[in-house]
Amino acid sequence: MSSPNDELVAVARTDSVADLESFVLEHYPRLIRLAGLVCHRTDEAEDAVQAALERAWRQRGTLADPQRIRPWLDRIVVREAIRIRHRATPTVVDLSREIDPGVDEWAAVRHAFSSLPREQRAAVALHLYVGYPVAETAEIVGAPVETVRSRLRLARERLRSLLTEEVER
Repeated sequence: MSSPNDELVAVARTDSVADLESFVLEHYPRLIRLAGLVCHRTDEAEDAVQAALERAWRQRGTLADPQRIRPWLDRIVVREAIRIRHRATPTVVDLSREIDPGVDEWAAVRHAFSSLPREQRAAVALHLYVGYPVAETAEIVGAPVETVRSRLRLARERLRSLLTEEVER
């Protein structure tokens, strides 16, 4: 019985367009969600994933350990999303505006998450959403482990503060 990782390894070692197409169709939704957590906008997330997949396909021969293709690809997608988000006009989040009391709690969480700086959003997305350990998150974003720990701590403090304020309103 083959695992999903076996399929990724096969794709990393092949020139088959059919393998690439199968890989993209299977993993595109996950990668879009990951990029979307960093970018905020669907069009930016789609651009990031497309650019990342193109880069990954061109550089697949440089992958030292084909068993690590998923974090390798996630790293490329997150870095591309950060690059695209950095280039884009910043989204101004008005934290002073009232959130309609009829809006569910998840909307408040999304609103608070969107106010985080892109580096903190990337760390939170990779560590808490995707489930990478802190060390692997640091490797993916290309930052020291202590920097990622700091980003996670600051993000948690900011989210806690914003969500506490929301509850108190």
